[in-house]
Amino acid sequence: MPLSSITSLVVESDPQRAEQVLESLKKSDRHDFLCYHAESLRDAKRTLMNVRVDLVISKGILDGISHVDVLARYRKSEYEPLVLCLLEDEEKSVILDTSASAADDYLFYKDLNQDRLLEAVNHAFERRELLSELKTVQQNTASEGKGIFRGLLHCLDVALFLVSRPEGELLFINKVAETWFAKGAGDIVRGLFDYAVLEADSVELEIQTESAAVPNAELRSVAVEWKGRDCSLITLRNISKRKRAEEAYKASQRRLDLTLKASNIGLWSWDLRKNQLHFSDRWKGQLGYSSSEFPNTLEAFKSHLFVDDLAAVEEVFGQALRGEISEVELKYRMKHRDGGYRWMICRAEIFPDESGKLSSLFGSHIDITDRNHGDGKAGLENSLSEKLSIRMERIAAELEKNASQIRENFRGDSAIVERIRELERLSSSFACLNEVLQLNANKGNHGIEAIELSSEVRELYGSMSSLLPPRVELEVDALEEVRLFGLSTRALSFALTEALVCVADRVTTDFKSRIYLSIERGNSASGSHCPVLRYSYTGKPVGSAELLALSKTPNVSVSSGVAGVHSELVLVFDSDLPRSPTRNASKSRPLALLAEDEGVLRLAIRTMLESLGYEVEVTEDGAAAIDAFARRKSEFDLALVDLQMPEVDGHGVVASIRASAEELPIIRMSGDSNDEISGLIEDEGDCGCFLSKPFGISDLKLAIEGLNQRVGV
Repeated sequence: MPLSSITSLVVESDPQRAEQVLESLKKSDRHDFLCYHAESLRDAKRTLMNVRVDLVISKGILDGISHVDVLARYRKSEYEPLVLCLLEDEEKSVILDTSASAADDYLFYKDLNQDRLLEAVNHAFERRELLSELKTVQQNTASEGKGIFRGLLHCLDVALFLVSRPEGELLFINKVAETWFAKGAGDIVRGLFDYAVLEADSVELEIQTESAAVPNAELRSVAVEWKGRDCSLITLRNISKRKRAEEAYKASQRRLDLTLKASNIGLWSWDLRKNQLHFSDRWKGQLGYSSSEFPNTLEAFKSHLFVDDLAAVEEVFGQALRGEISEVELKYRMKHRDGGYRWMICRAEIFPDESGKLSSLFGSHIDITDRNHGDGKAGLENSLSEKLSIRMERIAAELEKNASQIRENFRGDSAIVERIRELERLSSSFACLNEVLQLNANKGNHGIEAIELSSEVRELYGSMSSLLPPRVELEVDALEEVRLFGLSTRALSFALTEALVCVADRVTTDFKSRIYLSIERGNSASGSHCPVLRYSYTGKPVGSAELLALSKTPNVSVSSGVAGVHSELVLVFDSDLPRSPTRNASKSRPLALLAEDEGVLRLAIRTMLESLGYEVEVTEDGAAAIDAFARRKSEFDLALVDLQMPEVDGHGVVASIRASAEELPIIRMSGDSNDEISGLIEDEGDCGCFLSKPFGISDLKLAIEGLNQRVGV
């Protein structure tokens, strides 16, 4: 039975960390903690002499004393308290070096939060009680005692195995193990030997089993003595539901990633139970702040609101908190870091808990400053951007809701943590692309010219292939060269992104699933031959709601159905007749060479250059860049070179260009700080500069203007 009251001693010299641990213990709804605090080992020893302590939470190393000595001093008493050690990252070796006198559990400061701390405490006491029962039964052979103990083991909600060491003989399994692994408990145990459960004193990790009832389990093993025999006590906890939740979470992230390419939305959440606000990095960036510069507080939000809008905002959110409305939509002004004000649209949904009480709000922020300064007529590009923004908000709300439900189950070493970090890195790469898309949405002239459809599709989908569902591949087949007229590149990007989102949501993710995309010419409603994109896949046809969203893209007709064993999504572009080319022999636009191997950034930088009036020659590696420059070296006015590329790196490309064009302006690019140092050194004495990735269009414009001044253009 869990303890109703636990006397604990927190040994921590850092006041903030000590306060974090003490506050977490006080918030436990399972135990009543009586807490003592010691700043040093000397104070801790004094407390242990005067107070019977059940639990010690301490730094693993104190004042230069080794980990073994720290543990020994806590256990020099007639009773032995449980010891939970807190470690820095560089102290991981102490666990392996001190197995003979190891603590009951370990936590790293970087993973420390209330849920993990209380979970570790609960598990430590559960293990202590179980080991105590084992010792009692070993000393008392009475049948009544054995019956009570076995009954306890059979009631545990885990599969339990007692195995002798080193021979691996199975001595005992509980009823849960018999139920889960009815036809192969022995095989399951032998399979666990691969995880060193017979060699290591303690093992803890997540594994997959061959049982359909328990495909994913959390394995824990501890060395024990049983009737004079050296044994391993092994438990398996079923975590399959959590794994399914993680997969749902990843699916939500994929859909969000696809839509992030065309929108710039800040997200926020408000946990009403804990009264905690959180603003995403993108939300803070809309006001010119980094993540650490803007506090996650209601006071900070109110202080940046335009004074005339404050009353209206408080009124609407008051209605939401009173349960009078279930959704929020507001337009207000917020103060930017530069001193100016930005118009924002805020949308939010209110979510209740299981009892129906309001528990949280999840919302989004969209900067509409440029739109608000216009004439009020939403053009083609603005309507497309708004449509995708609304879709992104719904996906984002679903993503945040899933995250809040399963975040408490994540362990610090879970693979999902790495996935979240990867998405944060991708988001920073998308930032410059989003800036360009928003900038172009407010331009009157979108430069609608002939588009080479097959190359445009491969360029865009090449950067999206990693965001498809697991085990799904995209195969593009162009039967002929197809040119598209009457549609901007940006409008085409919106249509292609939306189409892939629709198909990715419907495709069956079996082994080696594929989405076949063919590019051809077909007949439009007017009877003329028009470009056609045909997506063929195994799965459910795209629904009417998705088709309606796609059909709102001007000059695009959509249909969905089943052809044989495959479903199809068909996009037909009502293309105008070819227009007179805008380029001529006199070279009306300057020419830039772009050498970049990352697909997302390549598309973003090319779009930025085109927005600044450049024609762009695009290459994906250093060798291709050198060949392109050799073919047209007298025509180039600018070169942008990534310093880290396959085949030939950026330094080699720059050297090759400089051999025949000493005065050509060159912008070196990299996301590596070491490259930045070398790039700045190489800039001295030549017509070049360095840009750290990812960068925005304003950074690129300033760099080009600076180079032009240096060469006298």
